[in-house]
Amino acid sequence: MMKRISPALTIAIVSLLVTGCQPADVSPSSESMTAETVIPAQTQLLNGLTPPVRIMNRPAQTQSLAQRLEHHQVPGVSIAIMQNGRIAWTLEHGVKDLTTGQPVDSDTVFQAGSISKPTFAAVLMKYRETHGLDLDADVNGLLTSWQVPEHPWSDQEPVTLRRLLSHSAGTTVHGFPGYAKGEAIPTLVQVLDGTPPANTAAVVVDIKPGSTMRYSGGGTTIAQLLLQDVSSEPLTAMAEQLLFSPLGMTRSGFTQPISAELAANMATPYDDAGNPVEGGAHTYATLAAAGMWSTPSDLLRLGAEIRQSYLTDDKENWLSQASAKDMLTSNSPTGSPPHVGIGYFLYKEDNNLIGFAHGGADAGFMSQFYLEIETGNGYAIMTNGDNGRQLIRELEIRIKEAFEIGYEEPTYKTIPETPDKIIAEYLGTYRVTSPVEVDIVLSPAPEGFRLTALPYIDNEMHWHEGDGRFFALDGSTIHFERNEDGQITTLVMDNRIRGTRQ
Repeated sequence: MMKRISPALTIAIVSLLVTGCQPADVSPSSESMTAETVIPAQTQLLNGLTPPVRIMNRPAQTQSLAQRLEHHQVPGVSIAIMQNGRIAWTLEHGVKDLTTGQPVDSDTVFQAGSISKPTFAAVLMKYRETHGLDLDADVNGLLTSWQVPEHPWSDQEPVTLRRLLSHSAGTTVHGFPGYAKGEAIPTLVQVLDGTPPANTAAVVVDIKPGSTMRYSGGGTTIAQLLLQDVSSEPLTAMAEQLLFSPLGMTRSGFTQPISAELAANMATPYDDAGNPVEGGAHTYATLAAAGMWSTPSDLLRLGAEIRQSYLTDDKENWLSQASAKDMLTSNSPTGSPPHVGIGYFLYKEDNNLIGFAHGGADAGFMSQFYLEIETGNGYAIMTNGDNGRQLIRELEIRIKEAFEIGYEEPTYKTIPETPDKIIAEYLGTYRVTSPVEVDIVLSPAPEGFRLTALPYIDNEMHWHEGDGRFFALDGSTIHFERNEDGQITTLVMDNRIRGTRQ
């Protein structure tokens, strides 16, 4: 599908006073929007949303949250805002299921995708405090049901838990698509070996461990198997005992398929065309990598506890300060971004930790978590649509503007004066054959052209920014290639979709 991919999350500093050293208050008493009660802060996100690109010296094109949900074909969204280490309020909009029309509420659960990874890491670190797991030992000395296959660096650099959980162990397999209803579910060993019914390749080491950062859900899956081997307990039970129950994360769980309790108020996943994901919510054998169900408030509850433990050495904290510092210390092999701790991505400036974050993507679900260390300000956003990433970025921009949390900011473009005859040179029809077969039609418009590629894009305005490059307000870009005679032959969208001029 020709869906948009928004730019990666960026974070900035907000210089506010550090909160006191009281235990994080993450009780469920925060305010939640209903049709009858809307607090002023919530109106900032209900209105005033804009696409991520704006035109310099022109008013931004603002729309309501409801309009942006409809535009992106995302049925529902759930948002929680944390201020000073406490959940200040939540906002829910849209529906959890288009067929029933039932609205999203603060207890509606979504699949958290890769935000499962730092949650699993927190479970492992809590277990380690009483069982002494060595984060820097060769994992083959701890694994009993499987072994990391031999690789060229086996005798030089070990694959360790610290490296696995910071994506620097050299392991393969970026992510996992999960399994639709009715499909056979593999064991973890089958997933790691890449044998049926697993639908992904075997997890191997093909980069020298400790030499570079490369995202690997496969590495997280090795860590999950290790924890289950040494504890002789399934992750679902350990997470409930060590994490969810102590922190009051009552709307979270690693049970796959979803537990009956959470299923009573779960969001239905939708694809990028706004249709229900075939086979419903996918089942993930790789619980630690992608298998958690949760809510934005629960994601912030965990984040608040880790931040509290990082800042204070208090025996009443859920996690020790040493463990929290391990989690929020960069393991970047080069010392340069991206900075990854144990589970979380870290945002630093001048070698100072500013915040920690993680995004999530499962079939039909998109999520984002972010929390600042100094201020205790942050947010978590969860959606039940494959286009949720674009909506999340627009919300992050608005959160920055309205509340000075994060620094996801719009991109500003300048439009030069361009004669109509120059624009006319690019107009016409371009045939795309991959990843889908579709004709892209460019028709004239002031300062650019309108692009139609039905059924995916309908009459979308693209402005000329100079040198034969065009942009849309959603961040999409278009440029063109010419032959030796200077004739335009190819349209290139977002640097990945190519269309041949007809």
